[in-house]
Amino acid sequence: MAPGVHSIWLMPAADDAAMLERLVEDLAGRFSSPRFQPHMTLVEDMERSVEDLAPLVARISEGVAPFEALVAEIGVSDFFFRSFYARFAAEGPLLELKRRAIDKILAGDISEFMPHISLAYGVEETFAKRDAVVEAENLLLGKPVRFDRVCIVASGKELPIESWAVRAESPLSA
Repeated sequence: MAPGVHSIWLMPAADDAAMLERLVEDLAGRFSSPRFQPHMTLVEDMERSVEDLAPLVARISEGVAPFEALVAEIGVSDFFFRSFYARFAAEGPLLELKRRAIDKILAGDISEFMPHISLAYGVEETFAKRDAVVEAENLLLGKPVRFDRVCIVASGKELPIESWAVRAESPLSA
């Protein structure tokens, strides 16, 4: 059986996930953009099986307790998957988890890590988008988001967003 395309996501805890899901849903409705599960990507688009990745993800999450990180900025860009997002500082447990992902799963350049949770995909620059950014800043800027698990997700840039699905998870645990 082919391994399929998988990504590794750091996931917000239930209460914060629900709040972010409502925001993603609102923005998707306003901008006719795709709906998706809010997450922070640690590693994207790998042709590796869940069975291969599961022990590696367990080692990444081991010894890291659930934690909070503050939303540092609401950002926008021309990139489809990063057109509207909440950005976090690349420090503390976020940086440690990314380092572990690079070490255990896929080599990369830690200096390129921009920890963020996308809030909308493919939203073009308009006055309505600028208004939505201000609203998101009022809601999220400086607020903590709690993270509690690392997941293996069937997802990738070439897969339909509506087909993305969590296949396995590893709780953060000190």
